[in-house]
Amino acid sequence: MINIKDQNIHNNDFLKYLFIGFILTISLSVVSQTQIKKGNLTVIVKNMWNKTGQVGFFLFNSGDVFPNKTEKAILSGFVKIAGNSVEYTFTNLAFGTYAVYVFHDEDNNKKLNSNFIGMPKEGVGVSNNTKEHFGPPKYDDAKFNFNKSEQNITISLTYL
Repeated sequence: MINIKDQNIHNNDFLKYLFIGFILTISLSVVSQTQIKKGNLTVIVKNMWNKTGQVGFFLFNSGDVFPNKTEKAILSGFVKIAGNSVEYTFTNLAFGTYAVYVFHDEDNNKKLNSNFIGMPKEGVGVSNNTKEHFGPPKYDDAKFNFNKSEQNITISLTYL
């Protein structure tokens, strides 16, 4: 003989587990939709005067320190020059707005050499190939939207 009281307990347990499963399914769906999208940004540098040294790559997400405070870049790297162009890939980068600054480090000292008034003695460039006549380029002119899983930008160096 089936006890009605026991059957109600089993039905309540079933409903409880069904509800928990439903909540977990919805939670996982929401988490997967709100994950940060990421990708790889490859920066290609062209127009180098020679194959001496290396090229420094600096990624910024703010204009406060762009481009002069390379130590405050969110990501950076150096690549030895071997050909007519050099490239560096920032991997696993969150989608967003960024600007890139590069310089031709001819003497491998990992610093941009400049003259007594601060003008670069080595080649420099920024994303969007923007140039300023007096002073460094502005972040707002160099920024771009990074929004693809694989995205490339090309920067041409300028020598002053």
